[in-house]
Amino acid sequence: MENGYKPVKRQAKLSSQVAEQIQQLILSRDLKPGERLPTERELGDTFKVSRTVIREAIRTLEARGLVTSHTGSGTYVRAMQGKDVASSLGMFINSQRKPFSLDALMEVRQVLEIEMAKLAALRATDENIKQLENNLEMMRQNVADPDEFSKWDLEFHLVLADACGNQLFGIILEPLTESFFELIWTGTTTPGAAQDACQFHREILDCVKKKDSEGAVKAMRAHLDQAYRVTAEGIRHQSKK
Repeated sequence: MENGYKPVKRQAKLSSQVAEQIQQLILSRDLKPGERLPTERELGDTFKVSRTVIREAIRTLEARGLVTSHTGSGTYVRAMQGKDVASSLGMFINSQRKPFSLDALMEVRQVLEIEMAKLAALRATDENIKQLENNLEMMRQNVADPDEFSKWDLEFHLVLADACGNQLFGIILEPLTESFFELIWTGTTTPGAAQDACQFHREILDCVKKKDSEGAVKAMRAHLDQAYRVTAEGIRHQSKK
């Protein structure tokens, strides 16, 4: 503004301010997992607010998965798990009023899954390979059932993420599984797509078994290109109904 004034910001309510301060202490590790928070009275005295405000702040922190309360014992800092992060991100993605586009989701798949295929080829264990073989066999057995086929197709990719030996891939991928399932299901409705997908998964798995990282990258890229084509075709077909 010309006179230097700035719009006035509405002050966050007291419980939100308290929750934010405690959250920062937890995230900065000043409050460590398993550590008990001060009592409601002590927190009220510290923040100069009522116990009602403190209780509301604690409920907010519990909803965020940062603390847990035990009757008669107190409130303790929770150890954050990867699944907590994945769950929160998943709720955000699924709550969007407008679904993410095919192009947006496939871009993410390209970034994540091509690297996943490469790392899996370098790091997969015998158990990972056994699981991938089982998932592929279940895909083959269910090519005529879009629901079951899509479930096992998605599971193949989740096991591939686990085979990377880096849990962050699974944490990042997990919130997207519902959206990815819808993509896979839609693509599967295109005639011949399920059979082709089995072949692409076979090629990816063979490269993983041979520890051929370059081959795994090429196979995954080809698979995702095919997945994009058949999903786009499935979407066009649905829009005509």
